[in-house]
Amino acid sequence: MASFSHLRNAVSCATISLVLASCSIGGLMTSFSFDTSDKDTQVVTRSEAEKAKPAVASAPAPQTSPEDLARDDPPPQSIEQLIAETETSAGLPIDGYLGFNATEDKSDVASIADTEARLAEEQTAAAAAKDPGIDPINTASLLPHVAPGAGAGQGSVAEPKQKRIPGLMPLAERQCRSELNAMGVTFTDVEAIAKGSQCGIAYPVRLQKLPGNIAISPDVTVNCETALTFAQWVQNDVAPAVRVRYLTGLKSIETMGGYSCRRVNNGTNSRTMSEHSKGNAIDIGGFTLNSGKTIDVSPKGFFAFREKGLLKSVRASGCEYFNTVLGPGYPKHNDHFHFDLKQRSSGRTYCN
Repeated sequence: MASFSHLRNAVSCATISLVLASCSIGGLMTSFSFDTSDKDTQVVTRSEAEKAKPAVASAPAPQTSPEDLARDDPPPQSIEQLIAETETSAGLPIDGYLGFNATEDKSDVASIADTEARLAEEQTAAAAAKDPGIDPINTASLLPHVAPGAGAGQGSVAEPKQKRIPGLMPLAERQCRSELNAMGVTFTDVEAIAKGSQCGIAYPVRLQKLPGNIAISPDVTVNCETALTFAQWVQNDVAPAVRVRYLTGLKSIETMGGYSCRRVNNGTNSRTMSEHSKGNAIDIGGFTLNSGKTIDVSPKGFFAFREKGLLKSVRASGCEYFNTVLGPGYPKHNDHFHFDLKQRSSGRTYCN
């Protein structure tokens, strides 16, 4: 029994040893691996393959002729085809895109065209009825005028020197009269003056009173430009010069002529027509003050300081308004001042 027990123990120990040995061998097997791949095969990466590949020159692209391009490319589409491609599933016709109504009746179209044509004709007729054939901006006037003809005592020639349209007045003439009215000048429009081929005024005015209630004695007939220039000169220079020297106002101005169909210096040794023949000049013989003192235009004595000073001032200031100023010392002008608006090609003024 004791031997049997020893044998059993020995078998148990052997079994245990065998188990332990199996475990050790399994562990060793798991710790080592065997390479069974072919040792001659090499692993090459993608980048290395690309580097090893020999450089090969790229072949030139085949040339394409313009005829091949034209043959290959589709022809350009028209605007109608492009619009047709965008039609909705409902099948909107191209007329809808172009603003036409396919259901519109032809008779309606003809009626609309007739209406538009009739309206255009009516507008043309209305415009023609309003146009008198003369530009109303440049020639129309609301001032009444009589037919052209000779003024009283100026002859009976019917043709004026300047053409005048009955009932109409140029823009420059209307503007001139508007300025006279704004200044407070008293004047009257008179009939056109015509005498021969060298004398006349198409739109004359009779000057009667200047600003500040300064009378013109006697009144004179001149063209409107001369009247306006004369009124501005008296208001701005002559009347203030009188107040400075005499401490009183100017009552009246004595005139010695306006329009007159004659030659320079009344025709003495001259064939040149005077500016008076066009109403473009005015002569002054003297001044009357509110105090009653009268100062005539004539050579003064040595002690007439204030009178000489006033006449000298009047003469000098007149050269700033008129193109010609003549007075005592100039032939035929010892008793008056002559002022005119003669236009010279040189543009110069003449003051003597």
